[in-house]
Amino acid sequence: MTLGNRVKQRRKLLGYTQHDLAEEVGLTQQAINRIESNVISRPRFILELAQVLQCDPEWLLKGSSVSTKV
Repeated sequence: MTLGNRVKQRRKLLGYTQHDLAEEVGLTQQAINRIESNVISRPRFILELAQVLQCDPEWLLKGSSVSTKV
């Protein structure tokens, strides 16, 4: 599973649209689309994405660690 797949999975699980997630993180919807399409593989906003998606940044990047914060 790629970073883009993990972002999309968490976004959908939390009920966000790409537009909603973009607003929360401070990006454009197009940037979220590029992340989910794996055009951008190491976004600068990984910590913000992880916070909004309520998951570990390490999990977003590598698929390791716990997927949700407790």
